[in-house]
Amino acid sequence: MMIAGRKGQWAIAVVAVLLFAWAHPYNGIRHDGMLYMAQALKHVDPAVFNGDLFFKYGSQDSFSVFGRAYAFAVVTLGVAWSSLAGVLIGQILFVVAAGLLIWRVLPENSRALACCILAVTAGTYGSLSLIHFAEPFLTARTYAEVLVVFGLTLMARGKLTAAAIVCAAAALVHPLMALAGMLLCWALAVQRHRGWLWLLAFGVPAFAFGYLGVAPFDRAFLFYDAEWRQLVDRYNFVFMTSWPLASWLALVADLALLGVLALRQRDAYFSVLLKALFVVGIFCIGIALLGSDLLSNVLITSLQLWRVQWLVHLVALIFLAPELLRAWRGTSLEQLAAALLAYGVLFQDLATGSLAMLMGLLLLYAGAPRGGHLSRFTLWLSAVCLMVAGGYNWWNQAGLIIRMGEYLIGVSALDAGDKARILLQQAPVGPLLLGLCVIGLIWCVRRSQTAVSVILIGLVAFTAANWDRRFEITKVVENTPVQGPHVFADIVPPDAEVYWQNDALAPWLLMHRRSYASGVQAAGLVFNRGTAIELDRRRDVTSTFDMQREICGLLNALRSDKGSCEPDVSSLALTCEADPLLGYIVMPNRFDGWALASWTPEVSEAGRESSLKTYYLYSCAQLIAKSKTINHKAVDAS
Repeated sequence: MMIAGRKGQWAIAVVAVLLFAWAHPYNGIRHDGMLYMAQALKHVDPAVFNGDLFFKYGSQDSFSVFGRAYAFAVVTLGVAWSSLAGVLIGQILFVVAAGLLIWRVLPENSRALACCILAVTAGTYGSLSLIHFAEPFLTARTYAEVLVVFGLTLMARGKLTAAAIVCAAAALVHPLMALAGMLLCWALAVQRHRGWLWLLAFGVPAFAFGYLGVAPFDRAFLFYDAEWRQLVDRYNFVFMTSWPLASWLALVADLALLGVLALRQRDAYFSVLLKALFVVGIFCIGIALLGSDLLSNVLITSLQLWRVQWLVHLVALIFLAPELLRAWRGTSLEQLAAALLAYGVLFQDLATGSLAMLMGLLLLYAGAPRGGHLSRFTLWLSAVCLMVAGGYNWWNQAGLIIRMGEYLIGVSALDAGDKARILLQQAPVGPLLLGLCVIGLIWCVRRSQTAVSVILIGLVAFTAANWDRRFEITKVVENTPVQGPHVFADIVPPDAEVYWQNDALAPWLLMHRRSYASGVQAAGLVFNRGTAIELDRRRDVTSTFDMQREICGLLNALRSDKGSCEPDVSSLALTCEADPLLGYIVMPNRFDGWALASWTPEVSEAGRESSLKTYYLYSCAQLIAKSKTINHKAVDAS
């Protein structure tokens, strides 16, 4: 349902912007946001965090200014406010940058649709769809994306020099994310004048620096050995040959969509831009497969050239909008193709979404020229199937997030209000339904400017009130002062290694101490062999916990028992004995006479009975000593 007129288009665009904020709620410091917080803490207190496993053998923080800027914000505003403000500013800048690009490259009648597509899509790319653009947690990636999108707008205006400067600035923030924009800018410059090929000469000094051992060029002469590569493959997803089929289908669908759009683009310069990006995408994927997967080169693997997909995906989504409108106004066959493409855009992180997009491209650009019509029954049946498939995927994903939330705050069930918010915020169906309802209301009262204004103001208030979706326990962790009192700080020395079970952020923020081992620290093993070997060794040390939890969980599932599956005292002592580096263990299990101290978060969950966890601190030195004493007494008694 479209609203005619410029004012109607603007109203839909505003709704799309607000739905973008609604679909990207702030849930606190999570995912890779934890690593960037660790980088900030390293700059705040290097004496403590330089020895953390994530930094011990070097890190990518050396190639970015983001960590230093984040550290300044943390000292000035505190952890909680610096993270929240960073995400909010990043989202605003991304919306502005994407809006400027849309307004520059698309005709007026398709701009609102492009805004709506970006608002409701998940924007995922890479293996297992673990990463997406405009992430709702603070990382350097978002700010690099903003600069590259601004650079794209300059490229679309033919200002390649300014675009190159902006993309170079993005490289200072996150060089891996900026690389696609820089290559695109260079490809356009070469297309304009072949003389720009001379930039390839910079490869000669880079090769020389690498031969002389100058970082990071020295990695061009470094290759993964069998052990290191196996560990990278186990903990990370940088080798494309290890990607699941759904991720490969999404990548192929993005490239196919971009290629077809380039061929059908009516503006000659924009066609050149899309073709250049298509070539850059193919080039990056080919080099990644050859240099990383086949040759196991550390430099090429560290560049993660497959990240070009984020730019391919974003540009393809924007330029798809006018094609969808043309197809929807065409024959019934073209309408079915448009529906398949729309489903593919919304659910491309699933295999069904990528297949639908490829089928839609085949129907639209192979079947449409020959004409063709479908029966009304076929159209309705296809629409129902697509809606059922989309609703099923949305319901399953929202259910997973609800269960994760219940586990995080330690309650048996979230209330109806929380579940409703999660369902409505879960992209893409939730924001899409909400957006259609709002646009429908605006259409009904479109003749009254006052009524439209009231609806938009209400949507602004509704979005603002629900954007911060952190749980109370998350706020407790994030509100810990950086330079103030910390949990267990009077017991645990600053140079101690702490294993907080299944959590890296807690020792970093709550205790202001090093994390012994966690999954998020595995991000550094791609770049450093020492990190890979040491992390694997430490994970072996803590594997007693994991094994006991798995066996206990299996037995409980067979007995329909929801009892605890945490390790016992003997497991703690054996783990401590396995590594002298491990100084302390924190876990939500109380063993009388063994714990040094306890901590219970001060959380008030209004209107809900919360079974809040209490965390207990155990000293490895005391665990080992007391266990030996008990064993000696048992031997003497026998």
